[in-house]
Amino acid sequence: MLPWCLAFLFLWVGGAGAAGSSPEILFSSPSAYQGDVVLLKVRVGKGETPMISWLEREIPMVPLGKGEWYGFVGIDLNCEPGGYPLKISAMPSGLEKGVRIKVESKDYGERRLTLPREMVELDEATLKRVRKESAAINAVLETSSAEPFWKGAFHAPVDGELSGTFGRRSFINGEARSPHSGVDLKADQGVPVKAMNSGRVVLTADRFFSGLSVVVDHGGGIHSMYFHLEKILVKEKQQVAKGEIIGRVGSTGRSTGPHLHLGVRVNGARVDPLRLIGLSKELE
Repeated sequence: MLPWCLAFLFLWVGGAGAAGSSPEILFSSPSAYQGDVVLLKVRVGKGETPMISWLEREIPMVPLGKGEWYGFVGIDLNCEPGGYPLKISAMPSGLEKGVRIKVESKDYGERRLTLPREMVELDEATLKRVRKESAAINAVLETSSAEPFWKGAFHAPVDGELSGTFGRRSFINGEARSPHSGVDLKADQGVPVKAMNSGRVVLTADRFFSGLSVVVDHGGGIHSMYFHLEKILVKEKQQVAKGEIIGRVGSTGRSTGPHLHLGVRVNGARVDPLRLIGLSKELE
């Protein structure tokens, strides 16, 4: 239940939510920015189930009770600014409502580095490995259990300071590189890494860039990723509970020291993990 003191942060759209009326929609914000997360609550009539779609993807919803449902909309880091329609249907009545989410641009900053050529350019064998590993993780992130495993708030996997921000662009020797699609959290070597929420482990691997890595499918289109681990303590297809230890902080792969790289995907969108953690506190 959302605290009443936060009611001014949200915008209701729709009717009274009674049987036969249009669905009501509650957003955590009427607009969002690139890499953002929007908390969505929907109220439908008795016996109705909401079907939500945005950018040609279904947004899975979790029941709160008394006709209320909630879920998350992810705005990809590279989403073009503009207004995008979100469609809500109440089933089985078929009553519909359409609203628009305004996406604004955001500058996450940049860094420019000059490095020796041998540290930047990869040989053919390494390139082949990197491409294979990239294809494998992309395939995992494209599929998610339709049924949400997660419940309530998402928690930080380690208690550490932010050392690498989300979305920052890098230029190495003058060439643009992919923006940072997660956050880096400071932590000592061997510190336990905990699952952000309940889910199923869908990938454990030793990858060139991210080192020992774990990906958890929380269902409902939400994945979390844990990179540069010293040790992996779970296996693929294993169900994990919120707060369960899945590995230990390390510095494997391309890393300059012990830390945790944390990444989150919401319906395939690269989003700021700290936004998901902060917004989901309202569900406790």
